[in-house]
Amino acid sequence: MSSAPTPRPVTVAVLGGGTVGSQVARLLTDRTTDLHIRMGTSLKLTQVAVRDLSKVRGIDPAYLTTDAMAVATSGADIVVELIGGIEPARSLILAAIKAGSSVVTANKALLASDGASLYAAAEAEGVDIFFEASVAGAIPIVRALQESLSGDHVTKVMGIVNGTTNYILTRMDEDGASFADALAEAQSLGYA
Repeated sequence: MSSAPTPRPVTVAVLGGGTVGSQVARLLTDRTTDLHIRMGTSLKLTQVAVRDLSKVRGIDPAYLTTDAMAVATSGADIVVELIGGIEPARSLILAAIKAGSSVVTANKALLASDGASLYAAAEAEGVDIFFEASVAGAIPIVRALQESLSGDHVTKVMGIVNGTTNYILTRMDEDGASFADALAEAQSLGYA
């Protein structure tokens, strides 16, 4: 009796090598076994687009490039956009979608301004766009609303659901930290 063939790794390209992008890249390269166990398949980092190759990021320089469009159109299974802002993030996401890549983004501004057109482009190309990291401090609320409550009509969700704000307010309330100190700590931890 033969065993099932090993599935090919899911390839992941990252747009943006700042605090969050660098951490995502490090997780993909440093935690491969853990991710495989949790997901049942391997994730393979292919490239990370950065603005400055000389900046120290804790990522193997072999992954780094300044050619963001080449990363977006590389054909990776998933392109993770962590640049922020509207442009060039919008153009890069659309290029990734056109190249057949599903997209993950944490870009609140872009989703607010162009979410509908991005979803339409993804649907037209038969790929997905995921954005759960951009809302509610990455609490898995969007998926619950989409899948678990699909028969219900949710009209509004209200509250302080931003992870950075929640961290700062908790530090101020529970530990008596000043706003400046709580913000500085959040920044040093890569939350802000």
